[in-house]
Amino acid sequence: MTRHVGMLLLLFSLLQADNWELAKESDGITVYTRNVEGSPFLAFKGVTVVEGSVDALVAILYDTIAAPSWLHQCRFAMTLEEMRFDENYVFHIYDLPFPVSDRQLILHSTLSSTERGVRLDMQEANTLCDEKQIDRCQKVNASDLIRIKRSRGHYLFIPLDAKRTKVIWQHHIEPGGSIPGWLANVLVVDVPFDSLSGLRELVKEEKYRSMTIEKLQVLWQKQYEMFH
Repeated sequence: MTRHVGMLLLLFSLLQADNWELAKESDGITVYTRNVEGSPFLAFKGVTVVEGSVDALVAILYDTIAAPSWLHQCRFAMTLEEMRFDENYVFHIYDLPFPVSDRQLILHSTLSSTERGVRLDMQEANTLCDEKQIDRCQKVNASDLIRIKRSRGHYLFIPLDAKRTKVIWQHHIEPGGSIPGWLANVLVVDVPFDSLSGLRELVKEEKYRSMTIEKLQVLWQKQYEMFH
C-alpha cells in the first residue's frame, strides 16, 4: 500500500511540474505559461511548426548578428567567444518599452542531439567579461545597461519530415531592476509569440534553407580561426 501511495505522489508531482497554462493560440503558434517556484515571473513555452529543416533553424541560431531580425525586442547581438562548435557565449541588448530601462545579457549556449531532435540550451553568464579580458568584451564593458538577472531555457527542434520542423522554445527570464507587473505579463507572451513568428519567416531565406550542419561547421571553423 505504501509503495502505491508513493508512486501516486510521484506521478502527481510530475504532472504538477509540467502544469502549463494556455496563454495565447493564434496563427499556428501556441504560447503557454507557468509559475516558477521562488520567482515572481512566469516561465513560457512557445510551440509552432516551421517550413524548414532542423539544420536551417540551427543555422539561424548560429547567425548571431541576425538575432534582431527575429528575436523580439533584441536590438543588438554578437558572439563573444566560441569555445567549440557546440558551445559559445553571445551578448544581447534588448529594447524595453518606456519608461523601463533597456537590458543587456550574456548567454552561454550549448548544442546537443537528443532522441527527439536537436536542442540548444541557454543560461545567463553575465560575469564572463568581468572574468575574461577578451577584445570582444569591450562592447559589454562599455555598456551601463541593467543586466538581466536570470535567463534560462532551451530550443528543441523536432523533425517532422524533410521540410517541416516542430519548434519548442521554453524559457524563464528575470529581467532585473524594476519592471511593472503588467509589462512582465505582456512580455512573457509577446516574446515567444513574436519571436517564433519572426523565425518562421526568416527560415524561408535561401541562405538558411540550403544550409546543412556540415556546411555550418565549415563556416564556423573559418570564423573561429579568424578570431583566435
